[in-house]
Formats: sequence, structure tokens, C-alpha cells
Amino acid sequence: TLIYENLLFVSYIGGNENCETMNIASASLENLSNLNFNVIFISKECGTYIQAGKMVINKKDKDNTLLFSTTNQTPDVLTDRPQKNDSIFGKIMSINLDNNSFSIYTKGHRNIQGLYSDNNVIIATEHGPRGGDEINNIIKNNNYGWPIVSYGELYSENRTENVYIKNHEKYGFEEPIYAFVPSIGISEIINLPNSFSKKFTDNFILTSLYGRNIFRIKFDSDFKKIIFSEKIYIGKRIRDIKYIESLSIIVLAYEEKGEIGIIKEAN
Repeated sequence: TLIYENLLFVSYIGGNENCETMNIASASLENLSNLNFNVIFISKECGTYIQAGKMVINKKDKDNTLLFSTTNQTPDVLTDRPQKNDSIFGKIMSINLDNNSFSIYTKGHRNIQGLYSDNNVIIATEHGPRGGDEINNIIKNNNYGWPIVSYGELYSENRTENVYIKNHEKYGFEEPIYAFVPSIGISEIINLPNSFSKKFTDNFILTSLYGRNIFRIKFDSDFKKIIFSEKIYIGKRIRDIKYIESLSIIVLAYEEKGEIGIIKEAN
């Protein structure tokens, strides 16, 4: 889900068991007791393993577009869809909110879990295979290499062949800002306002599933590298994170038992 101005956007799997589709619908929040959804996007091609739909408003390009992620990768089963321009899968797609037209923004993605955008940068967090979770600086029309390059490996322990190339830049792909080896089960990323704590300045907070941690991160000014990453143990699989500025609290969505966690500065 995404709330933007007075609209609620929902991404979901549509179609049927023979042809699953990637869908996005929007509804006005003016009448919360009767949300009237209009479908603004339906994929024309079928997906087989759709785990996607992270959405963010593109503030960087200032063009009234919605960015959303797509994937249909199953473990160790590779397709060429992320590299094909005639497929929407394995991409970050862009929808023009004025007329609902859409286009490919970037390609070569495996499974994006988090999207962030401000006036200067677009950042994506992405599940790699076994190892190789990525933080990427998203630049329009660039290619991020999946499934040709990855710093991860195959899931199957019975397959020992080196499938993925280990150098993005050498083969014309965009290198990640950072790759986690081993994987942390990367999930969402947010920019934490400096008002949260005087000790946390110009920081981002990254969450993880398998790692059960959050990471306090500082990027350099060009978002080309991480200056530091502080691992903070939570002990829960964290699916999502939000910051509520009016309360100065960080809210965590724990995956396993439907719990909510709250982080605030100690008095």
C-alpha cells in the first residue's frame, strides 16, 4: 500500500490460477467508509511467482509518476524476463498518474523489497539469491544485471557451478551501493529525520527479515557508498518500517505474529 495526498494505492496479484497478473488500484480517501477502487495498471503478461509491488512516488524526477517493482523469480529458476524490454517483470516500472500510461524505468532486478525517493535520489533494497542482498542507487534507464550478475549464489547445495558473474561494472551493469554477503533478508529502507535524535544525523534505517536486525546507515553525499552501518539487534523478522514525525517514533511491522514494534528515544 501507498498513501499519496488523498489517494490510497494498493498493489496485488490478479488474474487466475492459469494466468496471474500484477495489478495496481487506487481509491480516494475522502470517504473511508466506502473506498471506491479504480484499477490503474494490469500486466498483459502472466506471472508465475509474483512477489512484488513496492510503490513510491517519484520525487526525484518531479513528473507526477508512481514507481513500482515487479518480479517473478523462483529460487534457482532463471528467466530472461528481467533483461527483456518487452516484459514488465524484473523491473522498476513507472506509471504516469495523469493518464495511467506506463514505461520501464530500470531493468535487471530480482526481488525489490524497499523503495525510497526524495528530490536527490531513488534507492531500492533488493533480495539477492543465497547471499548478495543489494542496496541500489536507482538511475533511470540503467540495467542492474539480474540474472546475469549477482554477488550471491544458487540456493541448492547440490549445485556447485558458478552461475552468476561477480562484477557488474565490467559487463556494463550498475554496481550496487552495497551488497550483503551473506544475505540479511533485506526489506524496507527509510530516511530518518534528524528530529528523531541529536545522535542520529543524516541517517537511513534499513530493516531485515532473516537477520532480525535494523541497520543505521549513513551514505556519502553522492549515494555511491556507505560510510558506516550500525547493526541493531531486534530479534524479530521485520517486514516494514515507518517513521511518525508527530510522535517522534519508529514503527516496525513484525512478520511472524502480526506484531507492531515501536522505537523511541529514551528520556
